[in-house]
Amino acid sequence: MKKLLTLAVVVGLVATTAVAFGAVSSPPTKQAGTLTVGFDVPAVGFWNGRVTGTTIRNPTGFEAGLAQAIAKQLGIPKIVYVRAPFGGLFSPAPKKYDFALEEVTITTQRAKVVSFSGPYFDANQGVLIRKGLAKPASIAALKSLQLCAQADTTGLAYIQHTLRPSKTALVYSASSSAAFDAVEAGKCDALILDVPIVVAQSKKKTGAYGGVIGQIVTHESYGAVMDKGSTFKPFIDKAIKALRANGTLGRLEKKWLPFTKVPILK
Repeated sequence: MKKLLTLAVVVGLVATTAVAFGAVSSPPTKQAGTLTVGFDVPAVGFWNGRVTGTTIRNPTGFEAGLAQAIAKQLGIPKIVYVRAPFGGLFSPAPKKYDFALEEVTITTQRAKVVSFSGPYFDANQGVLIRKGLAKPASIAALKSLQLCAQADTTGLAYIQHTLRPSKTALVYSASSSAAFDAVEAGKCDALILDVPIVVAQSKKKTGAYGGVIGQIVTHESYGAVMDKGSTFKPFIDKAIKALRANGTLGRLEKKWLPFTKVPILK
């Protein structure tokens, strides 16, 4: 009788441990069995596809491919894409997505209100100039130009806090589209924004700009954005680490962001 009782206790403990392990090992998505991913456009090379309402149909691109690879790595069968405007990413309000992939640079200030995954891409700031402008040969030469930037970006922070040009920078809050339009129309001499973004746009609209004339070394890294303190973070961190190790990140970058080496401005 004592042996049977001991056996029952052991079986019960094993079952309890298995349930607990299952609970811990299952990604804590907002909707069971579904990965909800935030995105925003335009994001040439990162997100391509037809936007319909608040979602995107048949998405492709570096970050779209990364989202799909993360879902596969974590064994999540379904992905839902939700448009999440860049300007709202850093609100402390609860997110409608498990994480957003929007070329977001990890910074200490932003990390006060949101959580970031481990880095999945490294980027500096690129300088895209208007047609007809003599190419600036140095960072110092940028100070006398009419610069512009997208609101809430590290490019704008660099202009305002590090470069400190003689003219107040033009700031476009709607999206990167407005900033690109300003450069194309000649309202802005040079746009400072992440290298892969300006290079991809320049390649998309060949002849619309004066080209990406250089990059400013800022040692930035992109991370996925989540609710502050999200319990999903260890799962996505582990997935990104595995995708880097097995070469998936490298293959996605080579496929979707095949930009040529941009010279460094000093």
